[in-house]
Amino acid sequence: MAQNEWEFKADGCSQRDCETCAQGGATTEKETAAPSMSEGLKDAPRYRALLPSIIGLACARVGILSGAYGSYESSDDGVFTDGAMLIALAVLLLCLVYFWFRTSPLSQKTVERLGKLCVGAEAASLLCLAVLYQAGAAGGTAELLLCAACTLFGSGCMFCWLRSLRGSASITAAVTVFSALAASEVLTYICALVPKPAEYLVALVFVMAQVGCVVFAHRQPLARTIASTTFSEDYFGFSVSVMESRSFLVVNAVGVGLMGFVVGLLRGYPDGLPIPFTMPTRFLYAAMVIVVCAIVVAAVLGRRQQVLTVGAFLFMEGCALCALFAFTLFPENLEYGAVFATALNAFMVGFVWYVTLAFMTAGWRDPFYYACAGWIIWLGSRAVARMVLMGSYQLHADSPFAAVAMAALILISTQVVLGQFARIRQSVAERRIACEYCQKFSVLSLEANGGKSEAVPSAMASSESFSSLIDGLEPERDSLIARIMGLDRPEPRQESQSGSLQDRARQIGERFLLSPREVEVLALYAQGYTQKKVADVLSISPDTAHAHIKRIYSKTGFHSRQEILDYMEQYTE
Repeated sequence: MAQNEWEFKADGCSQRDCETCAQGGATTEKETAAPSMSEGLKDAPRYRALLPSIIGLACARVGILSGAYGSYESSDDGVFTDGAMLIALAVLLLCLVYFWFRTSPLSQKTVERLGKLCVGAEAASLLCLAVLYQAGAAGGTAELLLCAACTLFGSGCMFCWLRSLRGSASITAAVTVFSALAASEVLTYICALVPKPAEYLVALVFVMAQVGCVVFAHRQPLARTIASTTFSEDYFGFSVSVMESRSFLVVNAVGVGLMGFVVGLLRGYPDGLPIPFTMPTRFLYAAMVIVVCAIVVAAVLGRRQQVLTVGAFLFMEGCALCALFAFTLFPENLEYGAVFATALNAFMVGFVWYVTLAFMTAGWRDPFYYACAGWIIWLGSRAVARMVLMGSYQLHADSPFAAVAMAALILISTQVVLGQFARIRQSVAERRIACEYCQKFSVLSLEANGGKSEAVPSAMASSESFSSLIDGLEPERDSLIARIMGLDRPEPRQESQSGSLQDRARQIGERFLLSPREVEVLALYAQGYTQKKVADVLSISPDTAHAHIKRIYSKTGFHSRQEILDYMEQYTE
């Protein structure tokens, strides 16, 4: 296991059960001035190891776009896009239920087998589509089912690539997903230049290229070992400390769902049918997406940490409004509005990839759970909106009601979320103050007691000023929405499992030279016990339990409880 190379900011809260501080502040951003974008781009070479993952993720998306979207020769392919998506999402919903009841992650061998299955099935779907088109049998139920299969297995390929990136820092994740999004647009544009059925065969070649990408990816360092930065004020920073907030979860889920609904309405404006592109507008769409991706990558490399929170929602709002204005101003040339609507759709793919990675890193459930949930929320909303638009067009034709309703949805989906970000920023600031207070207090306590953390004076710990500062920062109890989103705290393991976990903790202790006490702490921590509970069981102070957990992370290179469980599952008996 590689040692942790990330730069940590805080060594934090010893007085409360603060997992943020136990894990080094969740690799939060150092308090230094942000470099310019040009200076940030100088760090780009360190991310070369991500190239196989970038190309693999891009190729997985190309297969879906060629098979079910017509390579964006129009805004999409109508029922063969969103109708097929609904069928695929129905299967993903069953997968979501399965992972809900599964208490341990899939083994690495199982994930590898699933990845190979998805690549093969996506390629087979494209081959069948080519044969169907060549036989002149396209346009019926068979094509719809093949598009659904291509969408389902292509999504599975993307989920596997995202899973391999779990645990990476904010910048690493953003560089990977938005570079992959830009690369997929280039490859899809190549497919659009080729007539059918050859288009499907070219996409098939790109899909099969994932096999080579997997081989090269195994020779590269893991994404989570790349020295990088996690921003304290984006989804990755929020995930450790305040993602349990039910209001934050609800509002963001609703915001993404509403925006997905808006995208579904815009891509088929006004009657739900695909909007054809001409060659110039098709090029303009691809160029717009690539430029936006380049700006996002340059911004995150330049440490602009709000680019994928506030900035993302402002861009989505502006892009949606531009599409609506273009549709209204140029009713005879709907492709102008379709450029903005389709670019918004593409950006949301990258954004959902990014947020899914944050959830994978923070949550304890199998990573596929979060991938399925994210896909269902935004693509399900988009597909439902499209089907509703196709079925209800006669009710609102030639009426300003549709445009007004879409504008209202755009504003609601963004402005409410932006208000939540403002509230969360305040919460993060308060938590940072608390962590800095605890850090200074711990240093003073250690100096006053000869370096013995067990001897922390209780008078300081119970001081009124400190208590008033952090009383409001206690995490909420796990709400229903937190459990649904998979960001609840895992229940402590049953007694029948505790013996197995103790054996596995002992094996890890032997491999990483942990002390006997650290092995005891590791076994309890892996069972889902909080630091306070660990301290109670072992009759030690919370401060000592906190110190043991920090040393375990330092010696092993693990970054979270989930990584400990993953390692136990894969490398111990």
